[in-house]
Amino acid sequence: MDTGFAGRESWLLLWRLLEQSHTAFLKLWRVADNPAVLLQADPALWRQAGLSAARVRALEQWRGGDDRVVRSDVERALQLIERHGITVLTLADTAYPPLLREIADPPPLLFCRGEAGHLSWPQVAMVGSRRPSQNGLATAREFAGELARQGLGITSGLAAGIDAAAHQAAVQADGITVAVLGSGLCDLYPRAHAALAESIVARDGVLVSEFLPQTAPLQYHFPRRNRVISGLSLGVLVVEAALQSGTLITARQALEQNREVWAIPGSIHNPQVKGCHALIRDGARLVDEPVQLLEDVGPKLAQAASGSGRVQAAPPPLDLPLDERARAVLTVLGWQVQSFDALVEQSGYDAATMAGLLLELELAGCIATVAGGYEQLAPSR
Repeated sequence: MDTGFAGRESWLLLWRLLEQSHTAFLKLWRVADNPAVLLQADPALWRQAGLSAARVRALEQWRGGDDRVVRSDVERALQLIERHGITVLTLADTAYPPLLREIADPPPLLFCRGEAGHLSWPQVAMVGSRRPSQNGLATAREFAGELARQGLGITSGLAAGIDAAAHQAAVQADGITVAVLGSGLCDLYPRAHAALAESIVARDGVLVSEFLPQTAPLQYHFPRRNRVISGLSLGVLVVEAALQSGTLITARQALEQNREVWAIPGSIHNPQVKGCHALIRDGARLVDEPVQLLEDVGPKLAQAASGSGRVQAAPPPLDLPLDERARAVLTVLGWQVQSFDALVEQSGYDAATMAGLLLELELAGCIATVAGGYEQLAPSR
């Protein structure tokens, strides 16, 4: 049967036919990694892949031409994609974010507004309460701004509170920020953050969703969104969270994805930070200064580049101009392995500045983190 759809259209059609269920899609994907083939496959293949009788009936109904709603939804999605300049990435695309591809349940499709390539940029997720204290907001802004200035992307969920503060601080620092939505790109939630979303796109950030552009924000979408936030990132920083906070779901998913989890402590009398304290008791890294997180991220970037661990997806070295301070660090480092403390002592830079310069040099492919500290790399020929 001729489906009438080719290329990305077959992806959209299969995605809508499966009611945007990533679980069902991935079951089929493991059998045949071609949506056009799957749409024309014998229904028995769908049953063998473990899909429910209802899913198989939906395929048969669509093939019989009786499911106009599915076709209409796909046509609407295509119109919105064209109108709003939305980039669609699929699991078959080489541009699909490599860290996200690693997780057990990656989104089959990603709909992006802005610089989709920045989904593969080294990034840290920041999450926390939707009703944070003023101290929590100030802390989120401090960490996000400093990490963004030092070259890390800041990833969050565009929600009220800590999410919005992190995005805003990254934008104000002229950094990269990624907002992962629990709705379609054309049904933004919360709508009060429409201006923030536009500022993210305007400043080379990216809005991303696994849902068709017209999809409404539904409650069960947000736990799904959280796995994408952590999956895109080298680790998750929890700024302020109560014991029953949904933020802890993201932290748990990060651990399941073999990502680092950091938590910022607070007063023992503040219920808003009890979740952070619980994470720290369970093994999350306690941080109270951005430099501590930067020091942790350096080895993960090196691990990604070397393929020595599960995180195998750092972008290639960036062709970045080095400022005079970074070149001075290379001079101090020389051609021997030196520790972080030794570099701070010899250079005269403070720890925060040194951490940022080392991150810049790693991103540029000039140095690598090794046992005992840092090592200068020979220029590629």
